[in-house]
Amino acid sequence: MAPNFQSSFIPKESVTEEVFKKKKAGMFGVLVVSLFIFSIILSIGMFVYKGIIKSDIQNLQNQLVEEEKNIDKETISEISQFSKKLSMAKSIVFKHKVVSNFLKTLASSTVSSVRFVDFGYDNMKENDLAITLKGKAVDYASIALQENIFSKVNYFKSVTFSNLSLGEGGLVSFDLKISVDPKISVYLP
Repeated sequence: MAPNFQSSFIPKESVTEEVFKKKKAGMFGVLVVSLFIFSIILSIGMFVYKGIIKSDIQNLQNQLVEEEKNIDKETISEISQFSKKLSMAKSIVFKHKVVSNFLKTLASSTVSSVRFVDFGYDNMKENDLAITLKGKAVDYASIALQENIFSKVNYFKSVTFSNLSLGEGGLVSFDLKISVDPKISVYLP
């Protein structure tokens, strides 16, 4: 046989030493293990927190049931009825039409040579106020001046003079209809 010929392919040295050699993990391995341990601790913490929250919710529900038993339903019913009555009263007051604001505007914009002898008002629509007046003026020029002044008042939607006639003592009688903007006739406290 040749001196370099090997009869077996099985190594003569111990193989166990190389197979079971310790490998070093390095920084990446330490980081992965640390994250794994942190996630386990966090999962346990969340499970405990969930139990605490469920317990708190149950305690609050029990307290709510106890408080519902202690509620004075008669007093709540009285307060509710009073609230409805108060809302109705507010609605009535805020929808109330007042003529005093119109009268102030009429007085401040009336010419001294014109006087009114009859006054009436009525609701034309839900919000509009229709004013009817009868008056007397010194002459026709006073009525024309009065119509010019009234046409410049912002709260008067329309001003209509009619039935002009010469009356006693040379005074001119007339009828006047004024459609008033609802803003002037609404009561505001």
